[in-house]
Amino acid sequence: MGLQSSTVTLTCFHVPDPPVADVWSFIDESLHEGAYREGAQGEASAKGFARWEDLFDASFPFASYRKGEYVAFQFRWDQRKVPPLVLKQYEREAVQAYRAEHDGKFPPRHERLKIREAIQNQLLERVLPQPFGCEVVWSPAQCRLLVGTASLKMLEAFLEHFERSFKLHPIPLYHVQWALYGLSLPENLKDALSGLVSVKSPHALHEGRFLGYEFLTWLWYLAESRQGRVPLEQGAFATLALGEKVVLSRQDDGKERVICTTQAGALDEARTALRQGKMVEEAQWIVMTADNEYTLTLDRDLWAVKGLKTPKQIPHAEEEDPDARFLEKMFFIDEVLGVLNAAYREFLLARLRSSWASDVLPAMRHWIQGGQLNAATSGSHDVA
Repeated sequence: MGLQSSTVTLTCFHVPDPPVADVWSFIDESLHEGAYREGAQGEASAKGFARWEDLFDASFPFASYRKGEYVAFQFRWDQRKVPPLVLKQYEREAVQAYRAEHDGKFPPRHERLKIREAIQNQLLERVLPQPFGCEVVWSPAQCRLLVGTASLKMLEAFLEHFERSFKLHPIPLYHVQWALYGLSLPENLKDALSGLVSVKSPHALHEGRFLGYEFLTWLWYLAESRQGRVPLEQGAFATLALGEKVVLSRQDDGKERVICTTQAGALDEARTALRQGKMVEEAQWIVMTADNEYTLTLDRDLWAVKGLKTPKQIPHAEEEDPDARFLEKMFFIDEVLGVLNAAYREFLLARLRSSWASDVLPAMRHWIQGGQLNAATSGSHDVA
């Protein structure tokens, strides 16, 4: 479910401006520097960049990675793995051979490690590499990087290779980082947010999850208190509604989870969980703009957008505009990310001000207890 799929998964990063005068020449040189190359025989893995259109082509002819304002390519990661049982079998045979030559004595620890390493290398030479890949779209103008996976192992491998090739360090846009680097918040509110969650902490992702819990629960409240209306720029608006699944848990202990689909009975169960002190840990949302409808899933980390279904794309004649399909897809992705930015910004404008405790929280508690909704206390703020 990458960026080219009908159902999209993407993880967002902020990328600082490259410290160069000619950005596109820098990108071209760095992409070629980090292009995929075959690993040496017996190497466990090989990594590199490949063309957007073909994971097995790392040539980037005629700056094919450039598509309008975007840089589009793939990250390829080949891995060789020896099944543990196979390694164990060969190691046992090697130990038996060692004992036969040393009067039945078992090899000492350092010898056993050498035996295992030698066997591992021999077997790796006989294993075909298994290629994996993910799509990458970088907008230098927006300082935004989208990676088409939510796998932490794949993200770590990509970031390590990207940083080595480009000498740039992408910032993961999870909850607090999203607010600081992805939104236009007033400086005093950014300072207030930094006081709640230290981005310098190695545990910032975990420590700031309360923002995700609160935002997702507030979104559900917004969907019912204000018909989900989210103000956008120039007087436009979008609407959000709860989708087919909602997961609730306690912020201090995510083990006891309530998983509900949105039939009437299941929603009653979800509301009961709210009254018991649980909050929304993960939910599917329906996003509607003036022209399009999307479904997507967000969890408490507010980092990866999963299961994003965009409108059906119009067939394009590739000979007329080979990048038309890509640009249309990016229009959809940009539109839905713009709605999420507006919703999260509105939440933070309420959350980081004193009126949160005096106005918004009491109204939300009233809603949780099943009281009548009052749109005047829904925490609405116009987008500046």
